[in-house]
Amino acid sequence: MSSPTPTPDPLTLALQQIRGLIEAGQLQPAAQALNAAQKQAPLDARVPLVGMRLAQRAGNLAGATQAARRALALAPGWHVAQIELGLLLAQQKQGEEAVQLAMQALAGAPKDSQVMVGAINVAHLSGQSDQAVAWAEDGVRRFPEVAGIRLFLARLLVALDRPKDAQAHYEVVHSRVPGHEETLRGLLSCAVRTGDNDKAAHWADELLALKPNDALVQYWHALTHGQMPTTQPPEVVTSIFDDYATNFDLHLVRGLKYQTPKLIADALLARFPDRKFNLLDLGCGTGLVGVYLGRIDGHIIGVDLSEKMIEQAARHGIYSRFHRVNVLDALRETPADHYEAISCADVLVYVGDLAPVIPNALRVLKPGGHFIFSCETAGEDEADLVLRPSQRYAHKASSVERQLREAGFDDIVIEHLPMLRMENNQPLPGFLAVARKPLTA
Repeated sequence: MSSPTPTPDPLTLALQQIRGLIEAGQLQPAAQALNAAQKQAPLDARVPLVGMRLAQRAGNLAGATQAARRALALAPGWHVAQIELGLLLAQQKQGEEAVQLAMQALAGAPKDSQVMVGAINVAHLSGQSDQAVAWAEDGVRRFPEVAGIRLFLARLLVALDRPKDAQAHYEVVHSRVPGHEETLRGLLSCAVRTGDNDKAAHWADELLALKPNDALVQYWHALTHGQMPTTQPPEVVTSIFDDYATNFDLHLVRGLKYQTPKLIADALLARFPDRKFNLLDLGCGTGLVGVYLGRIDGHIIGVDLSEKMIEQAARHGIYSRFHRVNVLDALRETPADHYEAISCADVLVYVGDLAPVIPNALRVLKPGGHFIFSCETAGEDEADLVLRPSQRYAHKASSVERQLREAGFDDIVIEHLPMLRMENNQPLPGFLAVARKPLTA
């Protein structure tokens, strides 16, 4: 006969109820109950730790940090408070102190797998990839049964471009949980990165059976089975550029000698020398087109799928507003005869098929308005649309010009560019297209 589970003491019950209120978003009654708990037990470190949760839910990072420090002051060496404070400091780029706290927590609770998970997260959030990997590898050795640590390690290894190492860990998890979606996606990603198309096709088959209506799975299934999707799901683009946002300008402009936004800005000002126009900047990214344009006598509306890219673009203070939506939806949902200009810098390489793009751009433009965009070049001896190994589409210039004319554009100029940017230390050729909507139908 098993012994009965002891009933929690009144303070523990009260703190559990407060956490429930916080999770439900009932912050005011949670704060009132927390004040009562503080009066009842002013020296119990659990009380300020719950206060930390309340401050976090309210978006008060400074208050949360202060509460976590209070909890640690009341209970020095308490590994829970050390990890919680470490996570908060890591989010605020105070990585050195954060990692030191994680080290102390690991030393104090070496057999607690949750402390190991917390420490790995602290190192990762602090930008200390080597430490994160070292702790994750140690965690796999100490807690081989905890799949979460192994998955975290696999993710880190993929991010560090070590797909073969990551694959080994994903395979262990797959052997234990065959239908685990994240593991299957990881295995597919590793197979694609290592160029093992047979394995990639196998994992894509398993994923498609599990997620038959997932557009991203359908995309990779088609690719691994020798088919060319005519466009990319939004998730492909978002995953690339969310990670890329903070270093985008420096890497592209300085590292890869990317000049397309400047060329587009120059083309716009050549056609609107008085700067009186409204611009729809599709795939605005970090706002480089707006930066090169400067202030205009009109509105610049930015559209991008990546929230982090939009955050970077907003810092320039040039755009009037932003919409987080994909290019096709933005064009489809914009009223007719609405803008004097539409720009699209290095974006259609991810959209692919221009059949839904060009006619809608014509519809959205005012008579006399201009559509200016860049493409990577497909050779005239290639198909009209080619998906490169880079997972970007290349377009045949003659086909693009034909589509523009068939849609109704006139005054079409195709400027061939020997270098859109550098790729693998080689110039990547492309072209800039400028097309006008006729003044009269």
